[in-house]
Amino acid sequence: MVYCTQAEVELRIGREELIALADLDEDGTADAATVAEAIQDADGHLNSYLAVKFTVPIAPVPDVLVKRSTSLAIYFLQLRRNSVTEDVQKEFDWIQKWLADLVAGKATLDAAVLPAEAAGAATVWYDVQPRVFGRDEPL
Repeated sequence: MVYCTQAEVELRIGREELIALADLDEDGTADAATVAEAIQDADGHLNSYLAVKFTVPIAPVPDVLVKRSTSLAIYFLQLRRNSVTEDVQKEFDWIQKWLADLVAGKATLDAAVLPAEAAGAATVWYDVQPRVFGRDEPL
């Protein structure tokens, strides 16, 4: 499951920019595989943070994740061409902060939160045998 589509990336940056970033075979169209890889990278990046508090992939996909995934896909497309613009870098940095805040509980996402056990608070079971030696018993 993906959080954004090639059409959403194209809508955000325009057809010409998408072709400039993703037309590796220079046939005048954006390579679907290249865009799909950038989207996969974006969603993997998001899921690496989201998995701390949520069951991933998140479904249904909240609008905020569509926007963040689209921004990250654009970042990864520009990164592939070594042409990350200042505004895209700032957006990436802001998304990183937002993800950290989300995991820390300072931001929210309209999705079901995992129970504490699944979110990193592991349950520990102890299985101990009776003491054989102690202070009151000689060796």
